[in-house]
Amino acid sequence: MQAPPPVPNLLIQIATLATTIQNALVQPGVDWHHRPADGEWSVTEVVCHLRDVELEVHQARFKAMIAEENAFLPGVSADEWAQIRRYQDQDGSDALSDFMMARRDTVDMLQDLLPDTWSRQGRHAFFGPTSMHEILFLQARHDDIHLEQIRIILDDQQLRIST
Repeated sequence: MQAPPPVPNLLIQIATLATTIQNALVQPGVDWHHRPADGEWSVTEVVCHLRDVELEVHQARFKAMIAEENAFLPGVSADEWAQIRRYQDQDGSDALSDFMMARRDTVDMLQDLLPDTWSRQGRHAFFGPTSMHEILFLQARHDDIHLEQIRIILDDQQLRIST
């Protein structure tokens, strides 16, 4: 894995991402259930995914690593949740509110950790040994992927994300 940016920068990045998504999706004309192509996700599905991953993956991993040195971090195949949990049938606006709240909770949990905590190691099922700092970096990269996905969906709707 490449060297992650400093923790304060990553914390700002994950907080800013949530606000960027929220600002993009409150503009008029957003079709929450529009899919740009067959097999692609809608904005609702992306936001439901972000919400559930925030609560069940990111927060769970950070809590485990804060509580225990060398905590085991199970791998998760969260993309399948879109179908299993019927994301397309959910209310995207409600999912966005829940994601925003969960992301604030994550940032609150992480922002005052002592610097030594960020080097604490865990054992990721897919990646092997990893630090809290690296897990935060993975979270930020995951965010970037889904922000780009939302941009593509909104571009297909002729709407734009301003950053």
